[in-house]
Amino acid sequence: MRKQFKKAAAVLLCTATALSVLAGCSTQTEPEQSGSEKENTSETDHIVVTYLTLGQTPADLQEVQDALNERSVKDIGVEVEFKPVSAYDAMSQFTTWLATGERYDLMMPLLQDLNTYKEQGLIQPLTDLIAENAPYIQQMTDEGWTYASNNTMDGEIWSVMAVPNVTGSGGGFVVKKQYVDETDWAYDENKVYTLDELGELFAAIKENHPDMYPCGQTGATASYGYVGMFDAMGGDQATGVLMDTESTEIVNLYETDEYRDYLQHMRDWNLAGYIYPDAAVTDSSQEELVDSGVAAGYFMVSAPVQADDSEYMIRLTEVFQPTQAMGGWVVPNTAEEPEAAVRFLNYVWENPDIANLIQWGIEGEHYVVLDEEKNLIGFPEGKDATNSGYYNTLGLWGDTREVYVWSESQSQEKNDAYTEEAMNNPMKDIGVLYSPSAEASTKIAAITAVVEQYEPSLETGSVDLDQYYEEFINALKAAGVDDVIAEKQEQLDAFLKGK
Repeated sequence: MRKQFKKAAAVLLCTATALSVLAGCSTQTEPEQSGSEKENTSETDHIVVTYLTLGQTPADLQEVQDALNERSVKDIGVEVEFKPVSAYDAMSQFTTWLATGERYDLMMPLLQDLNTYKEQGLIQPLTDLIAENAPYIQQMTDEGWTYASNNTMDGEIWSVMAVPNVTGSGGGFVVKKQYVDETDWAYDENKVYTLDELGELFAAIKENHPDMYPCGQTGATASYGYVGMFDAMGGDQATGVLMDTESTEIVNLYETDEYRDYLQHMRDWNLAGYIYPDAAVTDSSQEELVDSGVAAGYFMVSAPVQADDSEYMIRLTEVFQPTQAMGGWVVPNTAEEPEAAVRFLNYVWENPDIANLIQWGIEGEHYVVLDEEKNLIGFPEGKDATNSGYYNTLGLWGDTREVYVWSESQSQEKNDAYTEEAMNNPMKDIGVLYSPSAEASTKIAAITAVVEQYEPSLETGSVDLDQYYEEFINALKAAGVDDVIAEKQEQLDAFLKGK
């Protein structure tokens, strides 16, 4: 299952919203009453909530919904009605539904640009709703957790993300242990390695396996975000970045010395036979190249969850806390019970047993606890992912550090250490997102087209760097990248002035 969610987890760690790689504790006790919960009340608010699937609605969704409402009505006076919808359909249908007035009190526009929802007036700001109805979420936000405040534009919070089981970012390279262990290259999980040192490993692997390409970089997955350290203020890296945690200057990533040095290494490695010859155009994924023995590893965010028991995670930068792209749960303008909706979010985020109920169903029927210490669960006898009445792997609910896992290899202890390291090293733009003007959006489209034209070849070392790098930079400038960077800088300056 880890392979299936690796790329999505990387998005969560680098930019954004994401599918959580689930891990956490196994507490299954009755929750204490929070400040947002209603005590001994006969009043019940009914809310309609989107329930995303991967295309198939769990057969026992109604049973789980009933079990949820048995608790939520008593605890917070909220009755939930789940509206199942395929995540693939949601990508194209959500804005239409809201524009035509269809009622939803909570909605999850997974991996969608919420700036579009905001600009079209389809969602409500959440700042006051959270302050008045979600004391637990407010408290965590005040303590520095950014799953709500990272979704801030124009001074308002617009969505609430699931708390990831690990947060933070950093450049890394995932490599099969067997290829490292048979060399003299010394691995230290806490050391930050240079690209030159990584190249020494590639050389040693190539010597032992002449037919292998140690670096599984491909054009489809090329991204400096897996290699270097920068933050794009919730936008695309092509719209300008901060290059370290002390900087307040937005710069063109592609013009930096760090990026140029990275491209030079990629070119040198390609010529040395360390990169797959067809890397720029292959349809094979990084994982497929490694699994088939063509490659030894690939660049990936350095979080512990990105490497399994058969792999080492080689750190290439320090760990830091970036601004994540806007995403998560929103309250649409068609909501009839916005206060109850946010009260329900607070309830789920505060109570791990409720998050586990929505995520994995009913204990004993849909899963069994195998190890409470490790939060490990498995299927009941005779059940598996294909015949369970409730199995939905989209991890979108609550604090996923506290949600059960199916694999013993997932360690929340390592995740927590990584998160702490990141939270002690935040970027200066935490708490604000870039909101492009209409003019800038047009230029961003042109900039994106330029990046898509040049990046796959340059970042796999497939073309002459001296010729094509200058072409790339000139094309970006012609597309208006400097104007976009100036606009982003203005927004960052205004945010920093108001802090």
